[in-house]
Amino acid sequence: MQKIQKKFATDFIWSIAALVTMNGVLQIFVYPFLNRQLGEAEFGNVLYVLGIVAVFAPSVGLAANNIRLVESREKKVLNGDLALAMLPLLAVSGIIFFAVCNGYFSGVADYIAAALLLVLTTLRYYGDVEYRMTLNYKGYFVYYLVLSLGYIAGALLYPLTKSWFLCFLLGEAAVWLLLAVKGHVYRPLQKSENTLAVSKKVLVLAASYLLVNMVLNLDRVLLQHLIDSSTVTVYYVASLLGKTAALLVGPLNGVVIGYLTKGKTKPITKKSFSFVLLAVLVAGAVLFAGISIVMPIFVKLLYPDIYGDVLSVSALANLSQIICFASSLLLTVMLTFCSERWQLAIQLVYAALFLVLSISFTKAGGLQGFVSASLAANALRLVFTAGAGLFILYKKEKTEAKE
Repeated sequence: MQKIQKKFATDFIWSIAALVTMNGVLQIFVYPFLNRQLGEAEFGNVLYVLGIVAVFAPSVGLAANNIRLVESREKKVLNGDLALAMLPLLAVSGIIFFAVCNGYFSGVADYIAAALLLVLTTLRYYGDVEYRMTLNYKGYFVYYLVLSLGYIAGALLYPLTKSWFLCFLLGEAAVWLLLAVKGHVYRPLQKSENTLAVSKKVLVLAASYLLVNMVLNLDRVLLQHLIDSSTVTVYYVASLLGKTAALLVGPLNGVVIGYLTKGKTKPITKKSFSFVLLAVLVAGAVLFAGISIVMPIFVKLLYPDIYGDVLSVSALANLSQIICFASSLLLTVMLTFCSERWQLAIQLVYAALFLVLSISFTKAGGLQGFVSASLAANALRLVFTAGAGLFILYKKEKTEAKE
């Protein structure tokens, strides 16, 4: 048991290092660099396009990733099963992506670059299952290190290329090539007798992730259309540390579900789920306190031109992000003991609440109204998720006791 706990802690550290490296490169170097090169308004437009990519790419890629992990416990799942599951979802995503971003591209080259960005980002979210299946989190770190180095190279080439797409495409292409040459999740593309069942599960989970990713990136869309592109930049910076700190949830999600699907830990019980809930709340409080101290310094150093606007909304914006990702961790744990349909139901309620509250509050109170709506919707999702998880486990344990 002690050996497993030590391995779990080590893998968690490698996983954190991977995503902190990637996001550190983006938030400290690439995004501030593009903001300086493009200006506040144009950078807001870039964030809008990236926001749409961030809705569809992780929805499809991560759904295929997690379903492969969960389903592999009980049935045969091959590379072709997931390829066939992702293909139609990518096609639909591409159509919607170009429909809502049409005015932000100029020329054929932009459309090709945008299509490549969507496809490669989706494959990147799916591709790290290569390392999660084998609990190889050192390899997982290398995967994201290569991605980060690609981002840096793309940004450094910007003065020559004048293409912000290339800042991201070099990284996404690099990790795709890494797995295409050395990995096993893209080749051979064989399918099993479980293709249809796997595809259905990927579809349901992708729909669930799509709802939450729409909400996570709806700030860029709503603020762009209800206020202006400069407000997109202000809110992005205001919520940045909350989103970055909450990246701890991503590595923990990956390691937890990796171990649970490999049978390395005991099944989740009502007691252990309650412990996870308490730990998440305590960790969230610590993160919020730390962010409140660091935020003024961070903004003053990297975004001094919008310092006042950012600080006026940063506290509630960051608290909202921390609560959002706390409930995301609980939902990932729930995936191991209940149907993915529960995920979809909770996300449907969450998306509806967020949409209604954010539109009405933004129209009434501008950016401050939007931040308040986001906080309310995320707090309610956390309550729904915790309640649903405890209820399902209570019913399950009650049924097992009778047997």
